[in-house]
Amino acid sequence: MRAGKVTWLAAVVALAVLASGCAAPGTRDGDVPATPTDTSSPALSSSPPVLAEPTGRQPDAPANHADNNGWKRRHELSAADERAGRELAARIRPPLEALRAAGDFAPASTQGALLDLGIQADAITVAAMRPPIGQETPPPGAVYAVRFGNVGCVIGDVRPDRVMVEVTGAAAEFGCLEPFSH
Repeated sequence: MRAGKVTWLAAVVALAVLASGCAAPGTRDGDVPATPTDTSSPALSSSPPVLAEPTGRQPDAPANHADNNGWKRRHELSAADERAGRELAARIRPPLEALRAAGDFAPASTQGALLDLGIQADAITVAAMRPPIGQETPPPGAVYAVRFGNVGCVIGDVRPDRVMVEVTGAAAEFGCLEPFSH
C-alpha cells in the first residue's frame, strides 16, 4: 500500500507542475502574447504583429530604482564636447601612466600631474581611494575628475594595476566625481 501512496503523491505533484507551467501565453502576469511566425497567409502578413511591453516591476530592481538613482544621470555630450573630451583624455593619460610606472599613487602627485598639463586648479578634483567596506586602510591609488566645457568630465583613477581615463558628462547633482555612498 505504501507504493500506492507514493505513486499517487507523485502524480499530484506532476499534475501541479504541469498545470502551473502550461498556462496559455499571455495568461500570467508579465507574459508577452504569442505571435504567429508563419506569414505565408495573407491574413497574417497584412499587419505587423503587436507585442505587449512587460508592465510592472522588473524582478532584479526595486520598484523605485530609476527614481532613487536619478541623481546619478549625467548630461549627454555634444559631438564637439565628446571630441574635446577625447583630446583632453589623450593628454591626461601619459603623465598618469608615468606615475603608475613609478609606483606613485599619491593624490598630490596626481593633482600635480594634472596641473602640469595647464589645467586650471578649480577644474580638478582628486581624492584618495576609499577603503573597501569593512576595511580601514584604503588601497593605493587616487581618483580624479577634470571638468571641461559646460558639462564635460574626464574621470578615472590611478592604481597599481591600471590607469583609467573616461570621458563622460557631468551630473546635475554632483558634477564630475560621484560622491561615495553605500
